[in-house]
Amino acid sequence: MMPTNYGNTIRAVTTVITVLGAGCAMSTSVQAETIYRSISPNGEVTYSSRPVPGARVSTAVDIESLSPEQRRAGLLLRRQDKALSAEVNAQLLSREAEWRRVDREIVSAQRVLAQAERALQKGRTPLPGERRGNVGGGSRLTEAYFQRLRQLATRVEGAKASLDSAYAARNALK
Repeated sequence: MMPTNYGNTIRAVTTVITVLGAGCAMSTSVQAETIYRSISPNGEVTYSSRPVPGARVSTAVDIESLSPEQRRAGLLLRRQDKALSAEVNAQLLSREAEWRRVDREIVSAQRVLAQAERALQKGRTPLPGERRGNVGGGSRLTEAYFQRLRQLATRVEGAKASLDSAYAARNALK
């Protein structure tokens, strides 16, 4: 089952990310670094800290590099994100397995109900020995017939209850 505090976990991680992101944004230790993109006469592109001599085109590209604190904060966030992703994946796999189990229960309960209903329908025909002759002619059904029908009907009701229980279990997963 999914934990009920899953939303709280996501909110907590989001808050941590927001606070660290704000700290990184407010940090004055972001450094600008210049690198050069040079294209040689034969079309080869090179990136370096200095323009390549003899290049057709050399363009300066400013890059902001992160401070060591910002890199550590980023790595920490990445680890937390991986841990949270692993937890969510484990929960999803568990939930999927539970869905499959409940679906198998439903199929099994449907099969049992169909068998019980067929047995009840077939059981409505009196068996030998379940009729007793009357004095004036004709016959009547014995108590054994009605008892057998009650047992068959009880099996049908039990099968319906099992099916309802399986459906309720699946609905609880929604």
